Amino acid sequence: MTRILQKDSLEVKDSKSIISFATKGGGQWEKWHRFISIDGKPAYEIGNICGTCSFYFERLEGANQSVHPTDLIEQLNDGFAKLDRETIGKIAEIIPNGKYKVLLMTVKPKKVELGTDQDYFANEEIKLWGLDGFWGMPHNPKIPYYRGTDQPIKQDEKVFEFIIPIFPQTWLQPDRVDFYKQQIENGKTPTAICLSVLDIKAPAVWIDDQKPEFPGHWCLAHYILDGHHKMFAATELNKPLNIICFLATEQGINETKEDIETLLDTI
Repeated sequence: MTRILQKDSLEVKDSKSIISFATKGGGQWEKWHRFISIDGKPAYEIGNICGTCSFYFERLEGANQSVHPTDLIEQLNDGFAKLDRETIGKIAEIIPNGKYKVLLMTVKPKKVELGTDQDYFANEEIKLWGLDGFWGMPHNPKIPYYRGTDQPIKQDEKVFEFIIPIFPQTWLQPDRVDFYKQQIENGKTPTAICLSVLDIKAPAVWIDDQKPEFPGHWCLAHYILDGHHKMFAATELNKPLNIICFLATEQGINETKEDIETLLDTI
């Protein structure tokens, strides 16, 4: 179960980060597609602006490097039990401009193999939106990912938590994974850094007019900036991991300030 250990608020201004949020038009819309970019190249499409379309993310060619605050590598390896404003400020140097909720969280990531019963896109998404009418198959995010908590939040709505690597498992170095396994087995909780977005999605109509169990999906997506080896090591050991999450409060779809507070109070 995901737990928030500490929360704060921050506005990042005059950022020199190589990470940015971007949009691109589609059809008659000036802004339709949403992206996280690294060094000016789209790394992930993080969905569109449509509140009744299904949630999705998709790895792109720009997702080819992690980004970390060099001054904090040793502290991140040992793990943070709490954050002070100086530490938040140092990490914020790799974060793009915007308003954020800064969260220190404990997660227990579960590795997802695409197309299995663990895969949101092959299961929960299809149950609510059905198969894509053009492709006739589940969405392919083009990378295995992790899932965190799934839990009801209000009325008939549910939180779905995703932890998404910038680069794939095949790029991981076995010796670094082993190092973090040893850290975890020695009682430490190495800490990863994520850039996060909340999309609240619900279809305009239900399949066969039948109300589903959870017609509203609160999709909380954490994109790993630093900590890929730590995340993989934690899943291998079935152990929790801490993440420092910068939740971008102006980049999500359909979320309000009240919704974000409800989310933080729930998890």
